[in-house]
Amino acid sequence: MDWLGLEIEGERCWDADGPCEMRTLPTDRRFVVGHEGVPPEPLPGRLLPEQLQRSRTGLHLPGLGGVPSGARLRLLGFQTLNPNWDGLALVVCDQTTLWVTLSAGEAIHLQTSLTGRIAGALGCLEAAPEGTDESMSSAERLPFLLGEAETPGQMLGAMLGGEMAAAKNLWLGQQAVLLGQGHLAQAYLKALQGLYVPVTETRDDLLAREGFKALAKSFLVSG
Repeated sequence: MDWLGLEIEGERCWDADGPCEMRTLPTDRRFVVGHEGVPPEPLPGRLLPEQLQRSRTGLHLPGLGGVPSGARLRLLGFQTLNPNWDGLALVVCDQTTLWVTLSAGEAIHLQTSLTGRIAGALGCLEAAPEGTDESMSSAERLPFLLGEAETPGQMLGAMLGGEMAAAKNLWLGQQAVLLGQGHLAQAYLKALQGLYVPVTETRDDLLAREGFKALAKSFLVSG
C-alpha cells in the first residue's frame, strides 16, 4: 500500500524507496514526525509505539521521553535492521547528544549531553579534539581544563574526555551505534574507538526510510 513519511523539520518526504517528492495521499497513509504539539510517551518504552496520534495532517509519531520523534524514528529504523541488537545508541544532534540504552526493542535509559551547544558557544565545534584521554583521567577538573586550554581543539577534547568519563557506566562493556552526521559525530566516534568500544556507523537516510517502513508495516490496513 502506498504511503508517505513526512518530517516537519527539514521539510523532507519519504516513501519505501527513500527520499521522494510530496504527493497527495489520505491522512491515514501519512506518517508525520516532528510536530511540537504531540506529547512524548514515557521512557522506558518500546521504539515501535502501540498507537500513533491522529490528526487532520496524518498519523504522528511521538517522542519517547527526552528522545525527539526524529531520533526515535531513526532508532526504530536501526532496530528494524538489527532486531536482536542491544547496547548503547549515541545520537549526535545539532546541540545535544543523546546516550540511549537499547534492550529488547526498548529504549530503557537516557542521558542528554549539551557538549555540542557548549562547544558552539566556545567556538570550538569544528576543531580537531586534543587531549581527550588526559581530560578523561581528570574529568573533575573540567572547568579548569577549559580555562587552561590554549586551542579550540584542547577545549573540545576536554569536554569530550569529561563526557566519556561521566558516561563510563553506559559504554563500558557495551557495543554502540552512532547516529548523526558531521564533525562532532566523528569526534564522538573517535573518542569511543579510542576506548575500544565497538561502534557501528550508520546512514541517516537509510535509518529514516526503515523507520517509516516499520510504521507503515504496523499501522497500515492492507486492502
